[in-house]
Amino acid sequence: MATTFTTAHVHSGIGGVAPRVAAKPKSTRRGVLATFFTDLLEDLKQKPLQADSPEKHDTFREHINAMAISYFALIVLLIAASVPIMLWLIRS
Repeated sequence: MATTFTTAHVHSGIGGVAPRVAAKPKSTRRGVLATFFTDLLEDLKQKPLQADSPEKHDTFREHINAMAISYFALIVLLIAASVPIMLWLIRS
């Protein structure tokens, strides 16, 4: 992606370093839309990152499966807990 380069500027009063954006001449400045499309094309041309090893991918898949099972069990427990309450409400 496109980045803005900064130059180090030492402020004499404070003694610290403050970043200052390197100014471009007005003739070379581009619109926001042109920058967006340039960055979009750059991103589309890049290859996606591959997993370091298949084990990491399998670990992620196992984590997702464990989360799905946990949520399913939670839903079943909530339904089971609501059955006595619903029966009590129907009887009264």
